[in-house]
Amino acid sequence: MDLDMFFSLLQTAMSLAAVTALAYLVLRGAKKLMPSSGNYVTIIEKTPLSNQSYLAVAKVGGAYHLISVTQGEIKMLKDLDSDEVEKVIEERNIKFEQNPLDKFMQMRKNRE
Repeated sequence: MDLDMFFSLLQTAMSLAAVTALAYLVLRGAKKLMPSSGNYVTIIEKTPLSNQSYLAVAKVGGAYHLISVTQGEIKMLKDLDSDEVEKVIEERNIKFEQNPLDKFMQMRKNRE
């Protein structure tokens, strides 16, 4: 009786492992087949104004835009100079390379 229960549990565990592995492989394969998102539209930086609104710099294609996002609407406020924005991004990247803690804090801030 105990041996039958052991083999039953072993079979269940092996089946669960096989299903989990199969699901992982299917999802991983599906991710490769799906077109990658975020290549054309990217949020470069967000600055909160209140709990439900923020300003953001968005890159759409090769152009940069300042947008405001609130609970009810999204507005494009201004087209930004690409050279100026890329210069600021480069300066920020250099600063992050010099102080990795700043990069960690910025990543943490962007997740919120």
